[in-house]
Amino acid sequence: MITKIHILDILFPSKCGICGKLGENICENCFNELKQFEITKQYKDVFFVYRYEGKIRKLILSYKFKDSSYLYKTFSDCLLKNKNLCNFLKSYDIITSVPLHKRRKAERGYNQSDLIAKDLAKSINNLHKTNKLNSKEKYFDDKSNELKYYNDILIKNLNTKPQSSKQIKDRQNDVIGIYEVKNCDLVKDKNIAIFDDIYTTGSTLNECKKVLLNAGAKKVGIIALAKDYIN
Repeated sequence: MITKIHILDILFPSKCGICGKLGENICENCFNELKQFEITKQYKDVFFVYRYEGKIRKLILSYKFKDSSYLYKTFSDCLLKNKNLCNFLKSYDIITSVPLHKRRKAERGYNQSDLIAKDLAKSINNLHKTNKLNSKEKYFDDKSNELKYYNDILIKNLNTKPQSSKQIKDRQNDVIGIYEVKNCDLVKDKNIAIFDDIYTTGSTLNECKKVLLNAGAKKVGIIALAKDYIN
């Protein structure tokens, strides 16, 4: 019996978001090309996936500013293939993303970090539910809870200029007080991972972390698609 999903796969087959090859959201060649930018040294509550340079930088800029929202699937699949990241996520109950102000989101049409975080949680949970991985490759054991995704935990109250347009010294002060927790009941006593596309000084992500902890979160981790080594 052909399901609706199978019909959609036939009509709209997956293709690599980078080279366009049919079959997967990122082909093996392109995935291996991006691996040269992977960051191997990690920290307890912070996970950086790539260095923000070369092809990674070009892809992220296209994703954010050139109406290339389709690349969220490519990035999400890259993250899903990173088993160190999946192991990192085992200790978290919730994944959310750094919010955009509603005006900025309306201008862009999407929150680039939100699309990736949502798809990553969905894909990990689908793997868990369908038990497609063998016992040595499971991202979650049978007793673990699923990774919940919420896009409305944090809100941004002030439509500030993009961090990339500011001097490094101004970034930290400019994010103080512009984020707040919308639903404290979801946050209380939970381990929460915050996802963003680029980590430069850490001002934005650390401010989000602070307000989540102040709202009662038990632990807050940070995940960035790319780390900008500005120094």
